[in-house]
This record gives sequence, structure tokens and C-alpha cells, in this order.
Amino acid sequence: MPQFTHNSPLKLSGVYVQPSQQVPTETVSQCEEAEVISVALKRAMSCDSICSDTSVALGDLEMFNVTGYLCIGLEYDSECWDLVVNVLEAKDLCGVVKRDDFLDTYVRFREPSYKERFLFSLNPREQSQRLLCFHVYATDFLSHTLIGEGEIRLADISLRQPVTTWVTLTDTGQRGTEFGELMFSLSYLPTAERLTVVVVKARNLKFRNDTPEEAFVKVYLMQQNKKINKKKTSTKKGERSPIFNEAMMFSVPAHTLSTIQLRLTVAESSNDENSKAYPIGHVIVGAQASGRSLSHWNQMLTALRKPVAMWHSLRK
Repeated sequence: MPQFTHNSPLKLSGVYVQPSQQVPTETVSQCEEAEVISVALKRAMSCDSICSDTSVALGDLEMFNVTGYLCIGLEYDSECWDLVVNVLEAKDLCGVVKRDDFLDTYVRFREPSYKERFLFSLNPREQSQRLLCFHVYATDFLSHTLIGEGEIRLADISLRQPVTTWVTLTDTGQRGTEFGELMFSLSYLPTAERLTVVVVKARNLKFRNDTPEEAFVKVYLMQQNKKINKKKTSTKKGERSPIFNEAMMFSVPAHTLSTIQLRLTVAESSNDENSKAYPIGHVIVGAQASGRSLSHWNQMLTALRKPVAMWHSLRK
């Protein structure tokens, strides 16, 4: 695999505006403490899960590793409803060297200057509901490696006059994944012996025909490689990066936490009613897992009652 050096060019990608999903961080844990489901949550009609647009606050669930900083300038023309985003420079960028499919240590990149402008149409009434999201990549002309991502809530910024600010880039833990990625949160309530999984969102899913079809997520509770319970999300159609935000609760006695596993499978619905769904990829977390999956499980046990979310690479 190629190695990145101080002379490796850098690429800014994925600057876009999306609806904000910012909500109170304790929505799920508060519901569990009271052992009731909030009236704001609705049960999905086609699956045994709880749908909610306020299940988790994505920005407050996990302290990611900082991999650099991106300087941007913002200008808003209230008459034309144009938001101008000036990407100015980056500093303290870190990347990962891969050797024979093994992740090696971080390396430091030079500090690039971009000086590029992006124009978005922004209705002033939608400002409080929008995010600016940034993905910064490194490239050696043969492959692209995601250095980090960052975002800004436009509700937190006054656009009455031009402003310049730094965006903190964080390590998502996922670089160059083949089948896509899945973000979900885990939380455990000891008093009720309840394990809650919130399937937050997926991105860059690899569909069979390379065209986004209908996708959903199945969550299996497993013990000794046997499936003892399962639940699924609703189906999202025509999205390569669907947002689910659906919570699933499992009854898990505390003494079994060291022996159970969760398997989350992202699947593509078949157009043929007689055919089974096609699995895009899966993630397994639990005490017997390794790497990021084990870290996620251990952090859940350390931060009881508090949802902890992470991105995970899908694998076959």
C-alpha cells in the first residue's frame, strides 16, 4: 500500500450542507432511567424497533481523536440567499500509513493552503436547521485516505457579517472501507438490565449494482454463536448514506455481558419477493471482539446509562 509523505498532496472533499440532527444528549438514557418510552418516540410499523429523530446527539456521544484543523470563512448575502464558504487552509493534519493491510502509526502532513470558494443557496429560515460538513482526504493519486471530518452548526454562527473560524477535524476510524460504514450507539442500564442499540446512520454503502436501492439494518443478539433475539430498522430507499435513528432495546442480564455479542447487518432488499435480502456487510461487537469493536463495547460498560456512538467498517 502507498505511504504518505510530507509531499503528499491533500484533497478537500465532501463540503456540503445537511439538516441538523442536534438534540439533547440524554434522550435515550433518560427514557431508560424512567423505564418508559417518550411520547416523541414512535414504533416502526414494519419492525420491532423504536423510531426517533431525537434518539441521540451525534456531536456529544464520543470524544474522537483530533486529526487536524481546517480554517474556513463564511459570508452570507441575505438578499440573494447565498452562503459563501471559503476554505482557506489546514494545519496539524495527521494521516495513517498502511503497510500490507495493517494500520501503522500516524504521520504528520505539511500545512496546505486551499483558498477555494463554495457557494450554497440558504433560506434564512433554514439556517438553524443546517450543518456545514467537511471531509479532508490525503491522496497519492492512486488512493484516497480520509484524514478527518468536521462540522459546524449554522445556528451557532452569526452570519450578519463575514466570519473566519477553525473547524476541528476528528478521526472517524474508517478509511477506504470497501462495503461502507455504520454508526450506532450502545448504552446499558444496569438497574433494568437493558441494552439499547441506536442505529444512527450508514454511509458509502456498496450496493450490488452500484445504485442505491432499499437498505435496512438487522440487529442480532447472540450468545455462543447462536441468535437469541433479533430486530430490524425501517427500510430506506435510494440512499447510499441513509439516516435511521432507530433505537432497539434488549433484555440482557448483567452476568451475561461477557458472553453475548451484537451483530449488526446492513442489507439490501431484493426486488424479487421470493428472494432473500442481500447482505452488504456486518459489524460484530462484544467482549470477544477485537479492535474498535471491543473498544466500543468497553466504553459502553465504562459509561453506563450514557449512549456511546462510533463509526464501524462493514465487512463480509
